[in-house]
Amino acid sequence: MEVFSPRITSSSSKIRKSPKEKFNSFNWLYKTTLTIGIAIAPIRMKSSHGNTLVKMWYLGLFVFKTITLIIAFTYVFRMLPGYAVNFSYYFFDSFSYIMMVTFMVKRRQIFSATKTITYLSHRISPGTFVGSKTIKYEIFLLVGSTAIILAIFITFFFYQEWDIYLVVIHPVFNITEKTYTWIVVFSVVSIHTLSFITCFVAVLLCYSSYLAAGGLLRVYAETIRGLKDRISIIQNLELLQEISNSVKKIDAALRSCVFFLFGTVVGTFFAAITVLFSDNYRLQTPVARIYVVLTLVGGLIIILALTSGGETVSEGRQLLKIALLESNKLIAGRSPDVVSPFILLADSIRNVNLEVTGCEMFAINKRLVLTIVGMIITYSFLLFQLNGESLNNRG
Repeated sequence: MEVFSPRITSSSSKIRKSPKEKFNSFNWLYKTTLTIGIAIAPIRMKSSHGNTLVKMWYLGLFVFKTITLIIAFTYVFRMLPGYAVNFSYYFFDSFSYIMMVTFMVKRRQIFSATKTITYLSHRISPGTFVGSKTIKYEIFLLVGSTAIILAIFITFFFYQEWDIYLVVIHPVFNITEKTYTWIVVFSVVSIHTLSFITCFVAVLLCYSSYLAAGGLLRVYAETIRGLKDRISIIQNLELLQEISNSVKKIDAALRSCVFFLFGTVVGTFFAAITVLFSDNYRLQTPVARIYVVLTLVGGLIIILALTSGGETVSEGRQLLKIALLESNKLIAGRSPDVVSPFILLADSIRNVNLEVTGCEMFAINKRLVLTIVGMIITYSFLLFQLNGESLNNRG
């Protein structure tokens, strides 16, 4: 691993012009977001005709999502059994739609933050991989999970519940009942599937960004382990400011998306547990049970992925402090012109606030898992108690 030096600084302009794009996960994520109609990276087609087609694709998908969301929200309360299922549907799709709009509004900020952190990582350590090294497998998992979820939705809505929908959905236009019902059910399935994809992509983007931020702190910690001279200390002091700003840019770009992600997951968790304890016959089928189990497992994976990614930032900060202590032994006893900038660097590292948050309301780290799991266990226990009392009263 190469460490920071004047030679690297002097060639930084060359690195900026020709970044090692194959050594980061964000290019895969840019292509994925382009596919689902959320333009994180700028559109750079070879012709104006290509740019127009891409913009039409984005606009068409946005209009399609909006129309299907309106249709679904108009009828879904008549279609799904129980308050918990309806709450889960409205809550999940509402937050996912808000998240999609947030991505669109903050796309330039997100792109700038990811590009900055990629550039800094390659500048300090050109051979390092930025982001998630398993990004290809994660995207394959996205495709496979979408296919499974879509199959479950089609089975539940178009087969298991179809006859019920023909009764509860009434046409408001001069078309046949079956055609109108098909349009409504298609809208319900489409927007829920697209909401799932949006959440999945948001998790991948946040996870890779957090790993990139944590990795940047880790490689920077390596550069300050062997500090001995005044020039390298001053250079690393300037670099610390750049790194601190890049981590804060990542947090500022993604904090609202992370907030909605956690809100979506926790709300869906509670609804899924409620459905699990439900005695409604329409929710006792294998298809419904499989979906509930997948929802719980998927929610747990999302929480673990985000918190483990956020934890790498906290670990990176701790590595900085450890590296600082090791360098302190080398600096001790040197001249004041070396010790003074080192003390300034040490104070900067101790005081810098490096963490990723959800709208600055909570820090994304492993301690958050314990809080959420505790809430879920408490809620499950209360439901179990209430169900037990209900059965005793019936007896």
